[in-house]
Formats: sequence, structure tokens, C-alpha cells
Amino acid sequence: MLTILLLGLLGFAAAQQPRPCTTPPQWEGRIYDSNEKQKATLRGRISYDSVYHRARIVDDLQIGSEEIANDILSLYDARIEFDYNFKTKNCTRREITEPWRDFGIRPDATSYGEAYIGSSSLTDTGLLITIWGGNFTLPNNETIPYIGTWTYRGCLPVSRTTYSEKYGNEVLSFYDLTVGISDPNVFIPRSECLTEKEYATRHTLFGTTNKKN
Repeated sequence: MLTILLLGLLGFAAAQQPRPCTTPPQWEGRIYDSNEKQKATLRGRISYDSVYHRARIVDDLQIGSEEIANDILSLYDARIEFDYNFKTKNCTRREITEPWRDFGIRPDATSYGEAYIGSSSLTDTGLLITIWGGNFTLPNNETIPYIGTWTYRGCLPVSRTTYSEKYGNEVLSFYDLTVGISDPNVFIPRSECLTEKEYATRHTLFGTTNKKN
């Protein structure tokens, strides 16, 4: 009888452990990123696809007194990134060497509970979020602690704060998010980034996805 009681209590305790929700695999919205130590702020719009590991960010970046506007398309499965500079009208093509990093909750994340942004005392005056944290490793083997928040309903990202002794505190915020991709051509590179032959076959080259196993 004691064994049965103990097993029942352990099962109850395990059931109380928070479990990470699942972030929608495709969404779009706006982002704001700031790093005081680097004197950098970024405002942009993002299209995000974790199914085929690709993202497009059109942003305005300010580092100190310098302002840069870019259109960056990152195709992780193809290991290619296209970076178009609106000021110079030039496009840089480079190889992606780092692995894809998801904006969803990591499987090894630690739960820090739930909280309201705003208020829970009145209807429609607050947003219930879940809070998770942990560490991830950069390609240079530096371990970065982070804490992130996601909406309780829908599991959409709200914010992510990271700390690095080298790079300082970085706070990334998400807002105006919508689930899905509104324009199916958003992951096709700009004409300025392609050769004439590539542009003529752009929908074949970039419009279909060949996911690697």
C-alpha cells in the first residue's frame, strides 16, 4: 500500500512539472533588438520558417552614430545568406556556417513560471506569458545564458534576453506577430542578389524546398 501511495505521489508531482509549449513553425512580425554595450539597436520585420530553417529580416540597424538598412535572407538548409544593403544597392552572398537556432522553447529549458504583462485584475488588460531559461553555445564554444518569454496561448515568442561578458546584454522583443507566411515568395532572393540565369529560374531554385534529413 505504501509503495502504491508513493508511486501515486510521484506521478502527481511529474504531472505538475511545466512542459514547454510548441511555437507555430511559421510566423511573421516585427522585432526590436538592443544591446547597450555595443551601442546598437535594430528595428525590423521578420518572416520566420522553422520547418525549412529559413528567415528573412528587413531592418534598420543603428550602431553608435552609423545607420544601416539591410534586407537579409538566410537559407540555413542551403547554407546561403543574401545581404542586400539599401544604401549601397549592393548584395553580398555568403556561406552560413552556424546551425539553425529556433525561436521556440528549447527542450532543455528550465521553467520560471508564468506572469502577466499588464494586469490580471480586469479582462483584456494583460497578457499571460510563460518564462523559460537556460544556456546555449555559440559556434566559438562560448556559453550564453538566456531567459525568454512566450505567450501562454499560442506559444508565440515575446522576448529573449541574453548575457555575454564579451558582447553584453541583448534584449530582443517580438510584436505584431501573425501565424503563417503572407507572401509565399518572401524567401526568394532579390533580383540584385542573383545572376540573370538564377533570376530566370528563381522559383525553381528558391521557391521549392528540399529539406535535408
